[in-house]
Amino acid sequence: MKFRRKQPYWIITSLVLGVALVLISVSASGAQNPSESDLAASTEVYLPLMVNTYPWIAPIGAQVVDFNDPNVTALAKDGGVQWARMDVFRWGKIEPQNTNSSGYKWSAVDESSLIAAHENGINVIGIIRDTPSWAQQIPPYSCGPISQTAMPEFANFVRDLVKRYSKPPFNVKYWEIWNEPDVVYSPELGFDSVFGCWGNADPGQSREFYGGIYFGEMLNVIYPVIKSVDPDAEVGIGGLLLDCDPTIDKNCLSGLFFEGILRSGKPFRGDNFDFVSYHGYTPYAGPSKSLSLDEGNPKWSHRGGVVLGKLAFIREVMGKYGIDKPVFHTEGALICPEYLPAECDPPGSDFEEAQADYVPWLFVRNWANDVDVTIWYQLQGPGWRYGGLLDEVQDPKPAYNALKFLSQELHSTTYSGRVLEGSGVAGYEFKKNDLRIWVLWSPDEVNHTVTLPSSAKKAFNLYGAPRTFSGNQITVNRPVYIELSP
Repeated sequence: MKFRRKQPYWIITSLVLGVALVLISVSASGAQNPSESDLAASTEVYLPLMVNTYPWIAPIGAQVVDFNDPNVTALAKDGGVQWARMDVFRWGKIEPQNTNSSGYKWSAVDESSLIAAHENGINVIGIIRDTPSWAQQIPPYSCGPISQTAMPEFANFVRDLVKRYSKPPFNVKYWEIWNEPDVVYSPELGFDSVFGCWGNADPGQSREFYGGIYFGEMLNVIYPVIKSVDPDAEVGIGGLLLDCDPTIDKNCLSGLFFEGILRSGKPFRGDNFDFVSYHGYTPYAGPSKSLSLDEGNPKWSHRGGVVLGKLAFIREVMGKYGIDKPVFHTEGALICPEYLPAECDPPGSDFEEAQADYVPWLFVRNWANDVDVTIWYQLQGPGWRYGGLLDEVQDPKPAYNALKFLSQELHSTTYSGRVLEGSGVAGYEFKKNDLRIWVLWSPDEVNHTVTLPSSAKKAFNLYGAPRTFSGNQITVNRPVYIELSP
């Protein structure tokens, strides 16, 4: 994928150009039967320094309701949000009646927000979902699968959608197909649930792997259509919920959905998508418990927690089929759920500070584990289960301020590895030119005193305020940034 930071474009370009020039030169000289000295002279090549002119793109994003408020748009840009996941492409609203591509209601798309995102340098990940009533395999579920007979119409719709919105002034290049499709349809969730509901738990049905194969067959239909319209488009599997791990829970049928998608590829596994996306949240349960509820999630603790554990599972399943595709974490946050009324009705300042701590915990760990894009759910407040980076009047919360400093401090950096292992703190090093930056915090949320190298020059708290240290020792609990000279 073009934005991946590990691809050495300037090296590849230089080598390819150099080889081409050598071949051209040798070919031209050979035609004239050159002498040995002439040949040596003719093959002397001066390679230009080819630099990567692609803009540096941080893996930092947020779910965005819209960009219709200029203040919210400015906050997104100032906060370092370079990716906006947007739920703007609803097939059921754009084509509520089967029009055979002749009568789309493009007014159902928030085009002004797409334009504002592009004008502010924010990459949009556009979600395509919502089956209209005339195309539903299981009426009245708009969240669910498309009937086999309506697949050609869906392909036509997607073709026209991408044709319209992949170009200026919109320039949408990333398409996420559905949202949490690995959820089973049920009246309890609602017929038009924001969850996808392609899951099929009925063993008597032909939809194997909990409906994943059928979802993959849908991708088989639309993937080549999207690529034919825009070869630069990137097509992603809609954010998987991954409620459980089937490798340790034999009753976890929903965990088979992703493998079903991989088994549907023709002729090669994984040839019907470009990236995988998934979701993972951490609930707040009081001070000094937040990270433990991430890494200690009972369904995923054996793999490293609700975020990194799901990531490990996805990569393990892909590895089973020899696939290596980018992974996006398209929904994550520290939330305050309604089932914890003592802490969350309403949440107080302790929650907001814990949420701010979780910002570097989430983004830095994902960055270090090669997650290509991480999306905080969501930018606007108060948000689902108070997850918003902004409050109810769209003013910054502590979590927003933490994200803003993180994006500034780590701008144009590359991740280089873990530091201070065995010290009791989590430590990650980033590099930018001659500057090294360490991001440290206490995983068990208690104080740890660590000794820094003599090259440590400056320290900042998670909001960017200076911290002092003496004798190269500093106490770490909440996230801290250390700047070091070479």
